[in-house]
Amino acid sequence: MPLKHFKHLFKKIINLWVSVRHNLVAIAVLLNGLLIFKTVYGMSGNVFELFHISNFSEANIASLTNAPWFMLGVFLVINSIGLVFRARIAWVMSLALLVTTLLFTWHFLPDQQHSINLCIASLLFLILLRKDFNRSSVTAGGIFSLITFVILVAYATYGSLYFGDGFKPKIDNIMTAFYFSMVTMTTVGYGDILPVSEAARIFTISVIIAGITVFATSVTTIFGPLIRGGLNKLVKGNKIPMKREDHFIVCGTSMMAMNTINQLHQRGLDVTIITNRPEDEFPLIEQSLDGKFDIISGDSSDSSVLKKAGIENCRAILALAENDADNAFILLSARDISADVKTVVIVNDSKNINKIKMVQPDIILSPQLFGSEVLARMLNGEEIDNKVLISMLLNSGHGIFDKKDSAEPSPH
Repeated sequence: MPLKHFKHLFKKIINLWVSVRHNLVAIAVLLNGLLIFKTVYGMSGNVFELFHISNFSEANIASLTNAPWFMLGVFLVINSIGLVFRARIAWVMSLALLVTTLLFTWHFLPDQQHSINLCIASLLFLILLRKDFNRSSVTAGGIFSLITFVILVAYATYGSLYFGDGFKPKIDNIMTAFYFSMVTMTTVGYGDILPVSEAARIFTISVIIAGITVFATSVTTIFGPLIRGGLNKLVKGNKIPMKREDHFIVCGTSMMAMNTINQLHQRGLDVTIITNRPEDEFPLIEQSLDGKFDIISGDSSDSSVLKKAGIENCRAILALAENDADNAFILLSARDISADVKTVVIVNDSKNINKIKMVQPDIILSPQLFGSEVLARMLNGEEIDNKVLISMLLNSGHGIFDKKDSAEPSPH
């Protein structure tokens, strides 16, 4: 008994660690940004004297003007928010920014050993837990990338002004600084402006690294969907949405769902598909189904998504996801909207069939249980006819349609 209790406790600890460790990475990245702010405001080192900020103070923004250093801190704080939501783009940007921060700290503030150690530890943490940051959203990614892109341009532009004396010819106005920033971030490098001082070269390296990672990723995320969407409209034209009435709603893109969709489509029946896959994967779904379909991206158990799919006017909703719990929630949400809606559910694990029955679907399909029972009857030499097969396959003795709607021929 104590051993069983220990195993249960150990499992809970592991589950807790898995659920919170991405937040620890976010906190580590946030601390790196806050340490930079602390340094900029003179609480742990006089960075103003280190970079000879007095030449730049005439621009009347001296409170912020450790531009490269300060903007690195802003970058890290913003990316820490993205890491909380496990955004993949935030992970990529944080990795690049921490490398840049490590180079700056190592070169200009070698006495800040605690900052260096935290930066190295954060990098290792990011790399080891890279699989935790696998979420992507077109809308959230676009907004996040736009903010990061604007901050990067500001970092590169004001940084170029800040280190202006270290370039040949000297960068002494914002237009020249913006020009140099764009040329460097895009890795074009015309060679008309060259970094000659050591500080300017380190700064240019940081802009190149940020350009390769942050800039390229941000531009692709922001403008990629727009360009791709424009090309699709140009080639395929505007897609006319299906009238969602007297149709079937299929939730999920499991193997069972895909085959069911194909069979319904071959019989000339209208189908609306709800999937949690993003819209840019719709062509892959349609390619697998070999046709054009009405597809909605969203959570199948979300009432607003179900209403958008036309659940109040559908012939039936089919919960065919790969997870039994998801299927149960889909049915509960469907019944909450329309108590009369016809429901079909697949049970992937036969041990969950009694739990699914509590949701009271019209038809329960359990391919696993059905296959095992058919195999056992065959091995035992029992006779199997169509009536027995249908009785075994369908939990409900009745169909999901009224007799007037039924296309089934009466048995002879």
